[in-house]
Amino acid sequence: MKSFRAFLIVVITLAGLCVSVEAAQMARGRARVAPRTVVLSLYRQHKRRSPFFQTRNRALVDRYFTKVLADMIWEDARSSRGEVGAISADPLYNAQDRQIKNFVVQEVNAGITPEVAASFTNFNEQHKIIFLMVPAGQSWKVADIKYDDGSTLRGILLADRNPPDRGMNVKLYLVALDDKGKKGKKIGCDDSLVPVTRSIQNTAAPLSAAITQLLATPPHPAENPQLENFWKGRNLSVRSVSIRNGTATIYLNGEVFVAGICDIPRIESQIEETARQFPTVKRVNVFIGRRTLRDAIR
Repeated sequence: MKSFRAFLIVVITLAGLCVSVEAAQMARGRARVAPRTVVLSLYRQHKRRSPFFQTRNRALVDRYFTKVLADMIWEDARSSRGEVGAISADPLYNAQDRQIKNFVVQEVNAGITPEVAASFTNFNEQHKIIFLMVPAGQSWKVADIKYDDGSTLRGILLADRNPPDRGMNVKLYLVALDDKGKKGKKIGCDDSLVPVTRSIQNTAAPLSAAITQLLATPPHPAENPQLENFWKGRNLSVRSVSIRNGTATIYLNGEVFVAGICDIPRIESQIEETARQFPTVKRVNVFIGRRTLRDAIR
């Protein structure tokens, strides 16, 4: 009888251990993906095919953002119709131009609504962006993004895109001769490409407005006497601008003058970088009349 009781105790103990192991395995299976993992996945996805600025895959937006924020991102992309919407900079870096180094993602505040920080340097300036996370099933989603200039992604999207009492800023790219990359991006003939800011009236087509500003800028602008504009010619104007699948196609009227071989990289780089300031633009095609820019200036 005693041996039977001992045997029964052993069986019950082993069964309890098996149940504990199984429960632990099930608990591990139900464990949430770490918030940091979700943010890292978003940055990787952003490099391949960003959920921002596109209108073909709503599920891609819903994968990372809460419904409220996803609705706002999706609506901004659709309403902008291929131009620049409320999000005028890269929303994961809060910048139009990028030279990212020392990129680190870490969880900085645990709890029911954790926060994840993405830290990096951009053009040698330190930045930190905070992702506010909320639980979603066995994973997490981004409820908002806080930038170190005090703005938030939701705040940008909620703001009226083109308030009538406020202008907007665009960048034009001019040339510093023989600067050797000290003031900006180095281009052919040891020159530098330097961004300057111009205020324009609110418009639903800021890319077209920026190119128009570039064409209208004098060769030696008084407000930037150390820089030059090589978009000089006869009857230059914008005929049309469109953005499709990351490619900006710009058609110009008129004629651009070329004084020498060094003018070619200056002219090409100026208009291409002016277009690429907008995060929806990855590639640039320029035509003057019926000819490509490259054919027209060679």
